[in-house]
Amino acid sequence: MGYSNLLAELAFTARQRSGKLAVPDLPHLDSQESISWFLDRLATANRYLEYGTGASTYQAAKVGADFIAVDTDRYFLEAVRRKIHSAGLDRPGQVFRYADIGWTGTWGRPLGRITERRLEKFRRASDPPPECFDGRLPDLVLVDGRFRVACALKAFNMLGAQTGWTLVLDDYADRPQYRAIEDYAQVDMVGRMAVVRRARPVPEEVIARWEVDFN
Repeated sequence: MGYSNLLAELAFTARQRSGKLAVPDLPHLDSQESISWFLDRLATANRYLEYGTGASTYQAAKVGADFIAVDTDRYFLEAVRRKIHSAGLDRPGQVFRYADIGWTGTWGRPLGRITERRLEKFRRASDPPPECFDGRLPDLVLVDGRFRVACALKAFNMLGAQTGWTLVLDDYADRPQYRAIEDYAQVDMVGRMAVVRRARPVPEEVIARWEVDFN
């Protein structure tokens, strides 16, 4: 990490610890059309799972969706929870889950020394939360945090033979490594987002290769 990047990360850490992280109202997508498309899907979701929280979580609360929100940045996750509470939108059916991968910087990216113990945390960060298996699987999944390929592949196995679900993987158009999911799913595009509605089972050894890739 260069000196200027280190200073930026340290400044972010100071804001992070002070509780001054801002949560926007609208998702950071590539166009108004993409935002509208996503919000339409969110409004009709029975249960919503997201990896990477923020404005999408806030919008889920606004439309009254049951959701499971996962983030690798505990401070940002708490900022999202506070925003929802301050707006009077907290209700039963909202789950906030911290995926502990150690010290993180901007966008939940891991910082610091990566030990074998920490790598095991990386491997578990993409696991579907236990709340997904309480009798009601999500029918809308947004993958917009860390470990995106592993999150998507594990979600394919979780959703299995279910029908009527949609998985959205943001930034797909700009990141060629994400195309690994095409070995197991048909991908459509909305703006820069990949949209998947059906997928085949993914072997565990394939998933294992992606579990420590935090991009």
